[in-house]
Amino acid sequence: MPGHRSYRLHRPWTVLGSRELLDADPFLKVRVETVELPDGRRIDDYYQFDQPSFACIFAETADGRVVTYRQYRHGPRKVGLVFPGGHLSPGEEPLAAAKRELMEETGMEAESWTDLGAYIVNANQGGAWSHMFHATGCRRVGDPIADDLEDTEILFLTQAELLEAIGRGEMHLLTQIALVSMVWQADIARVLSRPHSPDATS
Repeated sequence: MPGHRSYRLHRPWTVLGSRELLDADPFLKVRVETVELPDGRRIDDYYQFDQPSFACIFAETADGRVVTYRQYRHGPRKVGLVFPGGHLSPGEEPLAAAKRELMEETGMEAESWTDLGAYIVNANQGGAWSHMFHATGCRRVGDPIADDLEDTEILFLTQAELLEAIGRGEMHLLTQIALVSMVWQADIARVLSRPHSPDATS
């Protein structure tokens, strides 16, 4: 077919053995695998992570404001903006988890939900799956449950306010930026574009 590029079939690796190194259930498990590649090569120390999958929600009120938090996160060691979300409980469906987390963290319900897909956080070591959702028509029906380790400031930002904050570098987590990009593709590309001259240093 003209213009069609054929791809050769890629075969999965074969796991020959697996040994657990750390069990910090339910937050993290680490194991090392012995794997054999399709061409026969063998790797004896391929490390894998198991972490609970989570839901991440781009939640908008009826007047188009986006529900965000300002909160300290210990990974980047910074205070920044994040969206509602949290870990799936064992056996819990992603949408059910998203609705539960939105209610627990904000006291809100949404009129409409759009599933934007699930994406692995780490391509080589595995880890968690991020289940992305867009919730619209959010309204307050109860009080949030304050059980986070750090103080949380709930903000209702306009599109302009959120994009300005992102442009200032106030959103540090890849999953959060990816979620904004799914909903506001052209706008997020505009605020994150930073032209550099060829000899510019970082």
